[in-house]
Amino acid sequence: MRRLRAAQGLSQETLAHECGINRTYLSGVERSERNVSIDNIARIARGLKVKAHMLLDDSA
Repeated sequence: MRRLRAAQGLSQETLAHECGINRTYLSGVERSERNVSIDNIARIARGLKVKAHMLLDDSA
């Protein structure tokens, strides 16, 4: 998620606003400190304009 966000030139604050979630929550998700629901995965994927499965693929 961090790589996708950085590649698009988005700050955590901007992405959080696009997703409609709290920036500190998003930051915790990026650092693997929070469990993320499937609903929030979908929101983050929409904010990044990618398919949700791309956020779950750790082979990249």
